[in-house]
Amino acid sequence: MTKNIRVLAFAMIFGLVCAPLGAQTIVAPKGKAKKQNSFAVITDTKTWQHCSKEIVAYQEMLGKEGLPTFVIHSEWNNPEEVKRQLVSLHDTERLEGAVFVGDVPIAMIRKAQHLTSAFKMSETQFEWRDNSVPSDRFYDDFHLQFDFLKRDSAERNFFYYDLAVKSPQQIRCDIYTGRIKPVDNGKDPYRQISDYLTKAVEQHLSGNRLDNFQSYTGQGSYSNSLTAWTPEAFTVREQFPGIFDTSGRAHFMRYSMFDYPKQTIINVLKRDDIDLMIFHEHGTPDRQYVSASPDTEDFRSHIDAVKYYYRDWMRRMVARGKKPAELYAQQANRYGIDSTWMAGWDNAEQTKADSLQDLKTGIVLDDINRINPNTRMVIFDACYNGDFREKDYIAGRYIFADGKTTVCFANSVNVLQDKQANEMLGILGLGARVGQWAQMTNILESHIIGDPTFRFASNDAKVNLASELSQPYSESKELKRLDSPYCDIQNVALHRLFANGYGDISNLLAQKYASSPFAMVRYTSLALLKKLADENFQTTLDLSINDPNEFIRRCSALWMAEVGLDRYVAPIVKEYVENHYSERETFDISMRIRCFGEKAFRDAIDRCVTGSYVNQREKEQYRKALERDFKDQARNDSIIFNRDEKPSMRSLMISSLRNVKVAASLDKYLALLKDKSEATRVRWEMLDALAWYDISARKADIAKVAKEIMDDATEDQGLREKAERTYYRLTN
Repeated sequence: MTKNIRVLAFAMIFGLVCAPLGAQTIVAPKGKAKKQNSFAVITDTKTWQHCSKEIVAYQEMLGKEGLPTFVIHSEWNNPEEVKRQLVSLHDTERLEGAVFVGDVPIAMIRKAQHLTSAFKMSETQFEWRDNSVPSDRFYDDFHLQFDFLKRDSAERNFFYYDLAVKSPQQIRCDIYTGRIKPVDNGKDPYRQISDYLTKAVEQHLSGNRLDNFQSYTGQGSYSNSLTAWTPEAFTVREQFPGIFDTSGRAHFMRYSMFDYPKQTIINVLKRDDIDLMIFHEHGTPDRQYVSASPDTEDFRSHIDAVKYYYRDWMRRMVARGKKPAELYAQQANRYGIDSTWMAGWDNAEQTKADSLQDLKTGIVLDDINRINPNTRMVIFDACYNGDFREKDYIAGRYIFADGKTTVCFANSVNVLQDKQANEMLGILGLGARVGQWAQMTNILESHIIGDPTFRFASNDAKVNLASELSQPYSESKELKRLDSPYCDIQNVALHRLFANGYGDISNLLAQKYASSPFAMVRYTSLALLKKLADENFQTTLDLSINDPNEFIRRCSALWMAEVGLDRYVAPIVKEYVENHYSERETFDISMRIRCFGEKAFRDAIDRCVTGSYVNQREKEQYRKALERDFKDQARNDSIIFNRDEKPSMRSLMISSLRNVKVAASLDKYLALLKDKSEATRVRWEMLDALAWYDISARKADIAKVAKEIMDDATEDQGLREKAERTYYRLTN
């Protein structure tokens, strides 16, 4: 028994309230049973001094819920100090989660963009603060390994880390975490924390059930595709069956239902009966982009909309140093319009009016204090709304407002639209804690802002997932859960069997995909198979490209292109032709059709276009569009392999392979890697791009070449290090 653990044990056995642990002080729970899970509040000493009454009230409330809670406060020097305490409590006290209250170090993660959904900012061309990902996966995934780089010289609470070369390459959280970090809303930060914890305790005691759900989809989300939007109602019905009958209510709104939906959204947020709201939208730390300029329907409004656009355009261009006269001449030459279309761009009164019109399209920080939202939980399926490295950010404003909003789930950087934002939500309606849900759905950028122990009372009196999920893993129990009438209880079982190495997991997932009537179970089965990237995954894609659910088909088309087998071309082309009204799918297919070999492409065109039931005009239209998209890669490859091309253009085309993983040219890419006469920089960039081929049918070939380079002592040291990182990306 270590000294630290002896102090903890002594404190609990003899009923001590506080025990110093090195530079940290622990306030231990009273009467924790050996087999109980526990929770931790991690805070700084000043926050403890100002908010101890409310922290202890929160601690005692969780104890009464059966979740004994340790409070640890310190003047934290670095994230490693915090993580050591979490690991120790996990090993000895069955820690299931933690919340970081106040001034707790922020880990800024680098060389881990593949663990995000979309973030791909250059780590060499931009400032470290901007191109790193603030992520609490540093704390809650004990398997991930990190190399410390430096502490920020200005913002001293930021600590930069590389994901270690030999670290595991998938997120598998051991605990869940949340952040309660004050915002710059004009209120004393310690008062914010105290008031928030008081609200959290009240909401825990409320016994509120999740029986009112609201979804809002903003302009630009899912490419404004109706076929991508409508399936949400069907999947939510699977997850929350009660809210579609007389005991509850489900609400779905879309930006196109209103000219300016902002006020309607505000009205919803003020309602006292909405339990969970999800925003599918664009965002920044200080704004929710809920809509854009409304569609116009008559000649006068068309003209007004164009003038509004041009006034805004002029202001932006002049701010960048452009001369007004040059801009007028440019538009006259390009479109034949004169300066009257931009009139008023520099008029103070007109600028104010335009600014007020712009505010009608988004929710900004100051709006939230006026709204005081009551929706108990809010999910921001948006970029940057949860960027807790900032002094002020949208998700933080929601929880610290005077309304009843208690917890948010939001992203610290940009996030992919092509992801299942509703994944596993059904367990929240069955009593699971928000942290228990997030633990199974986390990506590098996703974070709980607020209390991660928050839960709704279960809609089924016979099911209490907060308790059930705190029990040790039992293979037999999980296999039994696969027969549950609730789709997301089945998904919980699949996740837990997967995480604990169930021996026949691949066959089980393939079988569940093929047999389940639930779209959400089919999606979970396919997504977990993707992590295996084995033959069952490849075979299941042959089925899933025809799934009734649009999102599953969309994912299937994307993943088929990433696997890169030529047999996938025909079903992808068939989907493009016969479901062309599914805009998001056809867009993704058009971007990735060039990944495949030319013979397979020509055969598919002849078979799937010529033999289709669509009319001749459409056949020719689709054929020409696909052939044009397919030819793009020949142009891109000509740039990649042309040593006389501008280095910046070669770099751009190589980096594009991180998004569009071209299989047809892979032999040529590997030959470039082996060619020592090629510029080291170009080979380095190609190694970096091919590291993203993590589900490619030929990833073993890439790993083999990477290993040859990393083991070759005659190679450039920087190139060998990049080869090593690529090798472990593809093999760990």
